[in-house]
Amino acid sequence: MNTLKTILVAVDFSTGSRAALDQASRIARLQGASLHVLHVVNSDAVATLADSREATYETQATTASEGAKAALIVWMSHSQTPADTQTTIAVGTPLHEILEHVRSLKADLLVAGIAGAGNTPFGAGSISGKLARKSPSRVLLVRADHPQPFRKIVACIDYSETSREVVAAARRIAVKDSASVDFLHVWQEPRVAAPSGEFWMESTYPALVFSPAERQQHLENLRKGLHEFVKDAAQGIQSTEVLKEASNYGNGIADHAQECHADLIIVGGKGRTNLRYVLLGSTAERLLKRMPCSVLVIKPTLEEKAQ
Repeated sequence: MNTLKTILVAVDFSTGSRAALDQASRIARLQGASLHVLHVVNSDAVATLADSREATYETQATTASEGAKAALIVWMSHSQTPADTQTTIAVGTPLHEILEHVRSLKADLLVAGIAGAGNTPFGAGSISGKLARKSPSRVLLVRADHPQPFRKIVACIDYSETSREVVAAARRIAVKDSASVDFLHVWQEPRVAAPSGEFWMESTYPALVFSPAERQQHLENLRKGLHEFVKDAAQGIQSTEVLKEASNYGNGIADHAQECHADLIIVGGKGRTNLRYVLLGSTAERLLKRMPCSVLVIKPTLEEKAQ
């Protein structure tokens, strides 16, 4: 998270929001960035209250906004936010309002809690998951039990251009938080049809062509490739290069994060699959469902999106 100028944190008074606010405040101080705190009053709830109280929508919206503003001031007083923190109360659909504020503020980073009002124990909740998919900026989803500095980071490498920024972000956070980094590449053993004479054998389950020696050579090639990709970023920080075999990439990342007790996963928003209709890509989508810790989603640059 380098050269951040504007950070937006979305809060809903939940425990997850408290951790998100504390992380956003900490990062804003470290980066010298401006911090904006947004709370959205749900317009559907306002309409229901207006009907039940025989008031106009506008009157109820004003009353709800004033109440939320007062509550936010008290709620924020329990966190160490920067002195110049700005607050906004909006009335509308939470997802829409948050994304609109990301765009209008040109926020470099959107921070939200993983466990919101629904208190989802694992995986991203409905709103936070959609924010990760739809936000044009980087998104940091913070677990409710982790407002403090990061100590163990898993940086997920798939050799895409976005992976280069994943590596760079992992290094920057490791330096600022004195964290250790696992540079992780999850791999699957290639499965191809075995040749028979001049023709390829037809098989429902393609045969593995690797002999034990060939498998070992493949692993060695993967190790060399991972080392070359991260060696510059690894200088001067505590890091480990990790290869993990798994049936799919998302589960492999989540499993390793649990095994090493990671408190932050950094993953690219679009990898080599390049599925344009999937905003995050299949790996990040799977990861959002299992999130064992906080997750930073790095979005591709405009140049990458145009490719």
